[in-house]
Amino acid sequence: MEPSPISSINSLDVTNLSFSYQGWVGENPPPLFEKLSFSILRGSKALLLAPFDSGKSTLGRMLVGGIPKYFPGRLEGAIKVMGHNLADIEVWNLLDVVTLVSQNPQEQFVASTVEEEVAFGLESLGLPPKEMRRRVEDALTNWGLDELRQVSNSELSGGERKRVLLAAAEALDAPFWILDEAFDDLDQRWREHLARFIQTTDKTILLFSSRYLAQFNRLFDHVFLLEDKQVRKVDPKQAATVFASLAGDTKPNPLSGRAKEYAHQHTLRVSNLVVERRRFSASSTETFHLQVPAFFLQSGEIVSLVGPNGSGKSSLSRVLCGLDDPLEGTRIIDGEVLDGSMLNRSVGYLFQNPDLQIFLPTVKEELSYSLRRVKGLSDEDISKRVAECADLFELKLSHTPSTMSYPKRKALQAAVYYLLDRPFYILDELDTALTYHSALTMIRHLQRNGAGILIITHDQQFITRTGGRIYQIEEGRVSER
Repeated sequence: MEPSPISSINSLDVTNLSFSYQGWVGENPPPLFEKLSFSILRGSKALLLAPFDSGKSTLGRMLVGGIPKYFPGRLEGAIKVMGHNLADIEVWNLLDVVTLVSQNPQEQFVASTVEEEVAFGLESLGLPPKEMRRRVEDALTNWGLDELRQVSNSELSGGERKRVLLAAAEALDAPFWILDEAFDDLDQRWREHLARFIQTTDKTILLFSSRYLAQFNRLFDHVFLLEDKQVRKVDPKQAATVFASLAGDTKPNPLSGRAKEYAHQHTLRVSNLVVERRRFSASSTETFHLQVPAFFLQSGEIVSLVGPNGSGKSSLSRVLCGLDDPLEGTRIIDGEVLDGSMLNRSVGYLFQNPDLQIFLPTVKEELSYSLRRVKGLSDEDISKRVAECADLFELKLSHTPSTMSYPKRKALQAAVYYLLDRPFYILDELDTALTYHSALTMIRHLQRNGAGILIITHDQQFITRTGGRIYQIEEGRVSER
């Protein structure tokens, strides 16, 4: 029988929590947390800031009972959520108690369409059909998903996927929400929408973030830092400054003073492109055409591309790197019109989700794969390059990518392209789940030989730190701002 909730003024009580993941062959992972304790008052709005790869997503999974049940490890201490001791309750009995919105939406998707995803949890609760329909309709409307209800999750943009998870959380209507990097991937409109929700809801909100965003000002009652395996409370008025120092964002910008002249100068240019975006899973959804009258990117340059969720940023990226062909227009590098296969050898595209580009058992094998196709490289040369690259991106060659944190998988994705040494790179939401300093450092590495960089992001602070020209998408048209 499900235990009765213990009366508590807190939504969350964590006491003397220690945790380390189960080691694999020859490994003994260090503990992520040691004697960690903190509480969240019911109805409060709390922000937990955590540097790159410090364990915040692990903590989020623990707070909803997913660890160590589904991710083995050694856990000591106690966790109480809305008065329930997590050691005494099954995960599925927490559906209407606490909700987690993951930093990587594809880790949580289980259904075929947007509407089914939002309804899935309600079916598990056994709600009457009428109440289920009402909740689903309200959530789809509130998060701007009405026209996407029959679309497959695989055909959504990153921001649309994040809104699906938020809609599913709203439909479940749990009193306690844990949001892991929930603002990432959302455009400005939906960031403001989420901020208003946090500000006005009577639910308890615990938001995890690797960056202090402008939307956080005056939004939270309490701010915590995850540092050195502990959580400590800080003054909300000082949180931005304190965390910037902790995350390394007060260090000199890694992109400052970069060289302006390079041995080889290249220019990627397109003209009169028409890019088609079609969602094949929903015949009722209209085909979308993006007009690109002119665009160029030069060696050593960092350019940003901005636009609303679903406006065609990733679709344009696929055309620029040769994965897709345009309906009309030309793609030119150094005066030569190129087809898709030729573009692919010059333009590296780092997908928004690193898991779509990582597929081998170890970091060493992942980094070695492309180099083994380069003529003239000996095994010794490959091993040396791979080891140097792993050190540069702070990766361990023996680690298994599927068990690494999301930010570490993004670092591995960037490291693979570092070894490919393309003259141009497209970085689709590289900054998601990373501190500013870590994301800027990765860009510096990729740009070492003067690569031209196109950044897709929704974070104006990140754009300011990278500098350079800006292209924007408005009403289906790309223009330079």
